[in-house]
Amino acid sequence: MKSANALTTNKPGVDTDRGTTEDPLDLLCVGIGPFGLGLACLADPLEDLRVAFLDKAPEFNWHSGLLFEDATLQVPFLADLVTMADPTSRFSYLSWLKQTQRLYPFYVRESFYPLRREYNDYCRWASSEVRGLHWNQEVVDVTRPDPEGPWAVRTVSTGKAHTEQVWWTRHLVVGTGTRPTLPGMLQDAGADAIHTADYLHRREDLVSRDHVTVLGSGQSAAEVVVDLLEATDGPAVDWITRSPRFYPMEYSKLSLELTSPEYLDHFRDLPEDQRDRINADQPQLHRGISDDTINRLHEALYVRRNTGGRAPVRILAATALESVGHHDGRLLLGWTHTENHRERQTLTDAVVAGSGYEPTPVPWLDRVRGDLFTDAQGRLSPDRLHRANAEGTVHVLNHGEHTHALVAPDLGMGPLRNAHILAHVTGAEPYLTESRTTFQSFGRLPQTAGLKVLTCPESTVHLVTISQREFTLRPVNVDVDAPLLHEWLSAPRAQAWGLVGADERRVAAEYERMQQEPSERAWLLEESGRPIGLVETYDPACSPLAAAYPVRDGDVGLHLFLAPAEAPVPGTSRAAMAAALDLLLADPAVQRVVVEPDAANHAIRRINRWAGFLEQGEVDLPDKTACLSFLDRANHRDPSRLSLDTAGSEDHIDAPNTLNTVEATA
Repeated sequence: MKSANALTTNKPGVDTDRGTTEDPLDLLCVGIGPFGLGLACLADPLEDLRVAFLDKAPEFNWHSGLLFEDATLQVPFLADLVTMADPTSRFSYLSWLKQTQRLYPFYVRESFYPLRREYNDYCRWASSEVRGLHWNQEVVDVTRPDPEGPWAVRTVSTGKAHTEQVWWTRHLVVGTGTRPTLPGMLQDAGADAIHTADYLHRREDLVSRDHVTVLGSGQSAAEVVVDLLEATDGPAVDWITRSPRFYPMEYSKLSLELTSPEYLDHFRDLPEDQRDRINADQPQLHRGISDDTINRLHEALYVRRNTGGRAPVRILAATALESVGHHDGRLLLGWTHTENHRERQTLTDAVVAGSGYEPTPVPWLDRVRGDLFTDAQGRLSPDRLHRANAEGTVHVLNHGEHTHALVAPDLGMGPLRNAHILAHVTGAEPYLTESRTTFQSFGRLPQTAGLKVLTCPESTVHLVTISQREFTLRPVNVDVDAPLLHEWLSAPRAQAWGLVGADERRVAAEYERMQQEPSERAWLLEESGRPIGLVETYDPACSPLAAAYPVRDGDVGLHLFLAPAEAPVPGTSRAAMAAALDLLLADPAVQRVVVEPDAANHAIRRINRWAGFLEQGEVDLPDKTACLSFLDRANHRDPSRLSLDTAGSEDHIDAPNTLNTVEATA
């Protein structure tokens, strides 16, 4: 990031910063839909960030063929471009209402749900205000000449000049959205078959037809049917879907919690084929029909039945379109009922297909696809934080239901995703992000909040005396302890902690994360006021151990790290273990302590057995084969009576060729 460079802009006549191989942009996003535009709005106030956003369209226009006058979004206005990451942003929906003098009427309206046309107007306003947007730029190729260098993005102008340009960027964002899909058999129907996405562009013609068939059972298909039914002298309508029934949109509060970081974590733990099955089995979660539309549809049908001379309406579910032909200048459609298998043919003048959307192809990534994360089906497969390559320099905004479930298309989750991307690009945290937002659990049952060792206040201090040695344990204070933790955990001897080579900021971020987790807590271990180690306690039900054994209420896991000592004192490893166990078992809710050191770490296993742990056998964890061991409360010995005598062979966990940890998770 270099603040000296001129900011890019979408306004004509201003110099464009496309970056160079030596001085690339910080971020370039291909695609300016709501998610890409939201990323631009959150990047806008980060003045040192050099960005560009490219789209082949001439301007922003969101689902223009479905902007019915009274159609509303199915998410509240808070799901705008920025609010869920930055409620104070000048690009918020409320800011737009204020700027356009619509705030008070919106307040009096007393509805959280904006009109769809208003949302489009809001996004168009934001696109005219934010920096870095470049329209009429079609991306045709992406390469990376230097495997460790910037990405080269080649574009061709879709305007009159057809100018070819090359852009250079450190981070590439795939922000392309989806495109409408028509059943293959409708391709031969020509202009008589359209997608619902184009309905309003063809409405005048369709309303004048004698008969129109609407395919599909989602919100868009239902809105088209309502519009046709309410049209004066409108056509006869067949509304037919392959779905077993016309599903209502599932919009209850507990279902809405599926668009959450917690559900995403659970979903990502599942195998690829299972994730696909789950998505297919939940059509009502985001492909159903809103209650308002269903009520309006039923009222229109009721009024129609009681009004003579109106064109007929037929509605049928569980019926698949099998063939499309022509007969006397009309379309001949062949159907099969999916339950009784009866065949039927109908005649119609036009078909409006609510047949869904598919990810827009990205052939411009073909030359670098081998460097990107893809699944067994060749789909882009970004990680939990939306990064799609090993270096974390390619990010994905869409194309993600198979990896990110309902979180991927949800407008309200877009700002959270963009905040994660900007945190990675900037190396800071310009926007706070939440990781725990739901009341329910997904895929695992955490223990109750009664475990004080996980939830005690930061002011807690635990004192214990072992063989006349005084130890203190207190919760880690990241602001104070980060330099010490960095010194300890970034060194090669702390390999098991996963922070070798990390800078202090990354170490601090990990322990800040732990502070926010209700299932984890880190403690600093001191002897006579001198820091000698780190203790981590956690709920095994919220760790990889949950897949290795049936976690029991009252189980708590333990990690132990001893700092290097210039002159090791015999018995320190055992004393540290005893102090950690005294901390855990001082909480009456703790019934068992669980550890799982590397099975090959025999030194720490001896210390575990000395402390009273019983080894249960080996288990496979993501990064090792571990020896699962338990200490029951009944087997715990009074630390004041423990002998630290090692009988001449100190089992110090800093012994050569051993890892300096007692671990209870991966």
